[in-house]
Amino acid sequence: SMAIRVADLLQHITQMKRGQGYGFKEEYEALPEGQTASWDTAKEDENRNKNRYGNIISYDHSRVRLLVLDGDPHSDYINANYIDGYHRPRHYIATQGPMQETVKDFWRMIWQENSASIVMVTNLVEVGRVKCVRYWPDDTEVYGDIKVTLIETEPLAEYVIRTFTVQKKGYHEIRELRLFHFTSWPDHGVPCYATGLLGFVRQVKFLNPPEAGPIVVHCSAGAGRTGCFIAIDTMLDMAENEGVVDIFNCVRELRAQRVNLVQTEEQYVFVHDAILEACLCGNTAI
Repeated sequence: SMAIRVADLLQHITQMKRGQGYGFKEEYEALPEGQTASWDTAKEDENRNKNRYGNIISYDHSRVRLLVLDGDPHSDYINANYIDGYHRPRHYIATQGPMQETVKDFWRMIWQENSASIVMVTNLVEVGRVKCVRYWPDDTEVYGDIKVTLIETEPLAEYVIRTFTVQKKGYHEIRELRLFHFTSWPDHGVPCYATGLLGFVRQVKFLNPPEAGPIVVHCSAGAGRTGCFIAIDTMLDMAENEGVVDIFNCVRELRAQRVNLVQTEEQYVFVHDAILEACLCGNTAI
């Protein structure tokens, strides 16, 4: 096991950063990289235009299967995978930032999975490139069979919380949904300090209803920042419950469920720094 006591984390990270002999570089490179399971459905011609990037697509074994629409056998595909949390199977769905072609599928998934929280860890445009389309309304919008209405916008220093009601055509039920949009992750690299992101992670934890379906997490590809958010959230749960963290095996298990979650060595180190900061600074149940 690679579990480290929370009390020893500072010393461990300091040693790993010195990188004499075995450091973060070696540990990160020991993780499985790239495709480790079949993704035949994602590769089908009919599904090709539903993937933003050709190399970050959904494994068959963990993919979210949408209910078939109008007898079209390919309508069950969305670039999204179920991800286990800390002792919580399928606690998250990791997915790409919606594209024009996939916005309706995205909302079908939100309704089907009974999700109450969307975590968005990208901006719509970064360095002049579209990273994600704007898939939510300013007021009310209908996406396929799903009507989405903005109720409230709460802008905070490093993120925005938007609250919506969601209703499916032909159903009386009205659900509440929150979109947590983290806006201050720099275009390249990682935040200098984890403080803002930790506050963000705690808000999501606190506000996601216990009976809701998976928390939907996306960046642009649904790999790098998405993996960081899930790894930090999962490890904070582990630290709180066991007094230890096992970041290496956490990322290894994440990558078994979706390709390249936590995408760079820099992000891998950042996950460590964030967990260390959470444990040192309190303001958490640890």
